[in-house]
Amino acid sequence: MQTLPQPTIKAKYATVYDAACTLAHVNRVLYVIYDDGRIEEFSIAMAPFTVVLGDVQTAEPAAMWDRIAGGPAALCTSRQMLEV
Repeated sequence: MQTLPQPTIKAKYATVYDAACTLAHVNRVLYVIYDDGRIEEFSIAMAPFTVVLGDVQTAEPAAMWDRIAGGPAALCTSRQMLEV
């Protein structure tokens, strides 16, 4: 049995029309995946209203390590304060 090749997917967190979403580039097509589950193909009319926030592959491991460290409150209160 042969394994089928998987498409390369690049994903970015973004906002489109002030709605949180993920932009996914799959097989040379750009998709907008909204948090409520809707999926649309990105159109050029959306471009002026789109803000790319960050790379999913970078943000997810960082968020995981933050949760392991105790969450945002634990991170903020455990940092050493340095005088300037």
